[in-house]
Amino acid sequence: MAAKTGMTRREILAGAAGAAAAASLGGIAGCFPSVGGDWPVCTNLVEDAGAGDDAAVTLIEGAGKVVEVQRDDSLIQVKSASGKNTLQVQPDVVQEMIDTALSSLAGGADNPWPVLLPSYQSGMRIGLKVNCLNSKLPTSPAVVRAIIRSLTTRLGVTPSTIVVWDRRMDELTSAGKYTNEDLQGARLMGTVASTTDSSGPGYGNFSCKKIEGSAPALSRILTDETDLTINCPVLKSHGVSGVTGALKNIYGIIDIPSKYHDNLPTALPALYNLPAIRNSIKLTIIDALQAVTMKDTQDPPDATPKRILASTDPIALDRYALDLVNQLRATHDVAPVEGAKVRWLDRGYELGLGAANYDLVTA
Repeated sequence: MAAKTGMTRREILAGAAGAAAAASLGGIAGCFPSVGGDWPVCTNLVEDAGAGDDAAVTLIEGAGKVVEVQRDDSLIQVKSASGKNTLQVQPDVVQEMIDTALSSLAGGADNPWPVLLPSYQSGMRIGLKVNCLNSKLPTSPAVVRAIIRSLTTRLGVTPSTIVVWDRRMDELTSAGKYTNEDLQGARLMGTVASTTDSSGPGYGNFSCKKIEGSAPALSRILTDETDLTINCPVLKSHGVSGVTGALKNIYGIIDIPSKYHDNLPTALPALYNLPAIRNSIKLTIIDALQAVTMKDTQDPPDATPKRILASTDPIALDRYALDLVNQLRATHDVAPVEGAKVRWLDRGYELGLGAANYDLVTA
């Protein structure tokens, strides 16, 4: 891809590093408004710790490849014991969807992983960063199961070197999510145990960098426990960012997400651009089997797109995720998500995080 130079990251992020951040945290309410609690405190802040700020930004030309797989039989309606109709995900179908998406993204390769994870070496630890913020719509266990099975059978990854993780262990384990059958020997890990129990790997300050005046600490699962990350968000509309996708899912990596909502259009791409985050995430797979499209991130699903989306380009993928949410909103005569709320997409392009446009491949 051709590159344009002459603009530095420091120029683009001018003003992003401000006065010293407050050490006390605002809790998780800014990320999940209906739930309270405190995050661990980030201390010993390191000023301007991110590498590469003065390097010339490479603006990506052309369109980023986004793969979409849709299967109507991925969800079926069944009656519960009480006689209520519920939707049930079909793991075998989801496995086929994941396999098809990965192969298509890798140019039709029967074994996609050497193409998608070229830096992988035997023994490396792979993290699956899921999204369990909404107990009504976590990253589907069937999606997690399918990715793990593909990694172990096609790439030869030892299951115990795979970590399925998010910010809190209680969210990961609530409502019977991620059974041993789903994990297949992979480890389940929360950065902390709960809002009242800080046990767990916790957050490390050595990667802190001031973003919009506050310095986030990063989950030690990202920095210490894994070598490569597959980002696994759920498709959701969001009251602040407009849509949850590749970029917004990293708010589950930092210790102070509530600090970065008022300034999200600039803060979100700057956070993703932190070397520890940007260099770790190699692939994003969005679970769009069910979705929230008309309300906020904590609300029940209101759509069944029955799709899996995948890309190595987070900006292109999020642009399509936004378009898909707006298509689904239009079927209910709901206004599209647009304008200032999603300016972080343009900012992400300016930082060289991905392409300004997407090339959608339906597989």
